[in-house]
Amino acid sequence: MRILLFALTDTYDTVVPALEEKGHTVKLINQYSCMGINIYYGCPKAVAWSIEEIRKFSPDVVVNNMPPLMLPLSDDYTYFGNTRESARLELCKWETRQKAWEFGFELPEVVAECNLHEMPRFPYTTFLKSKGNDTWCQAWKVTPETDIEKQNKVFSTEPNCPAYVEKAIEFEVEGYCQFMISDDGYSISDMKATHGDVSAYKELDGSTDWREVTYLTDLTQEQYDAFRPLCDAWLEYVATLGGNYEGNIGVGITKNLEVYWFEQNSRLSMYTQFQGDADCWLKSFTTRTDDKFWDLGALNNYKENNNVGND
Repeated sequence: MRILLFALTDTYDTVVPALEEKGHTVKLINQYSCMGINIYYGCPKAVAWSIEEIRKFSPDVVVNNMPPLMLPLSDDYTYFGNTRESARLELCKWETRQKAWEFGFELPEVVAECNLHEMPRFPYTTFLKSKGNDTWCQAWKVTPETDIEKQNKVFSTEPNCPAYVEKAIEFEVEGYCQFMISDDGYSISDMKATHGDVSAYKELDGSTDWREVTYLTDLTQEQYDAFRPLCDAWLEYVATLGGNYEGNIGVGITKNLEVYWFEQNSRLSMYTQFQGDADCWLKSFTTRTDDKFWDLGALNNYKENNNVGND
């Protein structure tokens, strides 16, 4: 088959050779493939460019791992990606946050509501999040050492963009649930505990690679038992929004086994490594399975290969 992949940088790099080994012809388009446009944000020019790339490649299968990039369905190829409703779970964090509370997740304290470029200063670590779907739809870590004036200037490119500020919580581990939505249902392929500073790469005034300061381990049985029922309840709802895509849920699990909502990504995370059967991976977009196709120890492999410690 001819398979066209749209993905954030590094996400599908290792799936390409696995598909090619199965005899498929594969083309990977990442967010920076179009000169001068970050197609992840799905502006009209990016959509038109992507549609033209589909036309030129003439694929049998299109896999779109960029939620903001809404591409058309077609009788000419099989399409795997988000619906607008499922994409909003990642892109519209405020409304997703409120919905997660309905399913039993605890919520970090909101210490301010402001415009994105007018964040006040706090003497503790916070996370700045846009309330809407815009080009800053991430969780930005802000510490007492952050240059607030410099940060606000960066965000001033989109003035009057509503935002909110969450106070960082004290947690034992960050919980990570990887899932697949397919056929109006879901499957969970892995659940892990994340130790370290996974938010380092989201600092505007820093360039720390999160793989250098983070490592993954198994959840304890108690942490798993607290986290898993919430994931099942949440994903039952998420599956009703449609789409055929990979995603992940991020939470903070405290020493008292409280599970605090952080975010959902309606896409596979960056810096993953593929393992397993590539044809089975393709099949998983339409057939629910509990098979594990991704190696969530990728950052640990990175550390071993680059002599980076976990301390």
